[in-house]
Amino acid sequence: MRHFDTETFIREYQQELRDILAENPEIETVNHLEGIPRQFLNKIFAPQPLSIFIPSAFEGRGDKPIHCLSLLEATAYESIAVALMIGICGSLFLEPVAKYGREDVKTHVFQSFLSNKSLGGLMITEPDFGTDALSMRTAFSESDNGYAIKGSKHWGGLTGLADFWLVTARKEKKGGKLERDIGVFVVEKSQPGQKIDVEAYYHKLGLFLIPYGLNKIDVTVPTASKLVPQTSGLKLLMDLLHRSRLRLSGIGLGFIKRMLDEAVKHCQERYVGGKRLLGYDQVQHRLSQLQAWYTINSAMCHYTARVSGVKKDLALFGLQANATKAVLTDMMQSAAQSLLQLTGADGYRRDHIAGRAVADSRPFQIFEGSNDVMYSQIAETIIKEMKKGKETNLYTYLSQFKLTEQIAGFYKHLLNFKLNLESLQRNGVALGKIVARLITAEFTFDLKAAGFRADLVDNAIQVVGDTIAEQVSSVTHLRQIHVIEDYQDGSDWKSGCYRET
Repeated sequence: MRHFDTETFIREYQQELRDILAENPEIETVNHLEGIPRQFLNKIFAPQPLSIFIPSAFEGRGDKPIHCLSLLEATAYESIAVALMIGICGSLFLEPVAKYGREDVKTHVFQSFLSNKSLGGLMITEPDFGTDALSMRTAFSESDNGYAIKGSKHWGGLTGLADFWLVTARKEKKGGKLERDIGVFVVEKSQPGQKIDVEAYYHKLGLFLIPYGLNKIDVTVPTASKLVPQTSGLKLLMDLLHRSRLRLSGIGLGFIKRMLDEAVKHCQERYVGGKRLLGYDQVQHRLSQLQAWYTINSAMCHYTARVSGVKKDLALFGLQANATKAVLTDMMQSAAQSLLQLTGADGYRRDHIAGRAVADSRPFQIFEGSNDVMYSQIAETIIKEMKKGKETNLYTYLSQFKLTEQIAGFYKHLLNFKLNLESLQRNGVALGKIVARLITAEFTFDLKAAGFRADLVDNAIQVVGDTIAEQVSSVTHLRQIHVIEDYQDGSDWKSGCYRET
């Protein structure tokens, strides 16, 4: 491979992708049930963008976090769907293989990606086990031929399109019970006995280029195909997922920058009531929010570039990864909604960047962990630590907590209250949102120290404060509300009309 400057390579790749999408607009506007057609896929992957995720020892470009994030950012600016494809292949397949695969498997896999434009994905989710993924029923057993794996998987990005898969399963014990730990296996569909059958493709709301569906797993793989964990399969999986959640910041930055650029351009050119949209206070408010999200997202990338190298064990980075994933994807969806609001009716079309952005960014709040679950888990961790330290004042705790100690002082007036440590679940989600935003604001504070524009950082810190104020109200004033299951009785609005007549 010709190893010219990687940043130059990324810029040239971005321009090539932009040209392909401009010449073939149907790529993103047609719902490709079985995924992007191969002729377009070959064009997009011809420059070998995935080489950035492959170690230099295997003829790749070195798998440096800063380059991986830069590639995702550049790609997402042009197409969030293509960026997700690259993220799936890179963060959820190539990097786990690089870290945990056996040498002969790595050599074979990386050569296939460099020579054949191969794609790879990860299968975890099952029809009955989504959020509760670790209760998966896909099982493996060992024999002289290797490992036999049986089960069902769905919602794996690149269903039917990927050449390689990492498939998760639990070891079957005598009596049919399954061990708690997880095994992760490399499956190559072109090899005998390793073909994964797609039983159904799903009609997606967005991300039209990426196929999703239901898969039947009934394969046998060689012994060498099993990834080798450093301690346990569960920690391997946590390391893998936390790295992927942090790396989503690259996709988010390209996407939010595109939303910001499109919004500013539209507001500069659009006149309403005799003046530019840019002259209206509410429009300025929306654009300042977009700039704040761009800044916070930049800080996420700055943090991720420093900590997410493959040699780093991220199994214990749950708070940082979950906070980044949840806050980032909320910002992505809000950015798309703001652009759509600003563009009005013109934006409410699939062939307009605003309408497409709303549909395509929404799944990011769901996959790799629903945001409500992410926030709940963050809150549970904080509450557990506060109980352990016998601390009830939220500000006191957060001002001493290593992930928020610098930024907490900016919001003392909001955080200086006693927390009910036996609070309701919804209070937990609100608390998780507060802590997650503080963690990512801490990243932003660090970004300022690294030389990022101070006015952008100050604006971001102010916008975060507005968001925290809303969530504090939820934590301190939320009352329990129950669903009235038999709500139909006595709730027909027409009955009052009949009595009056």
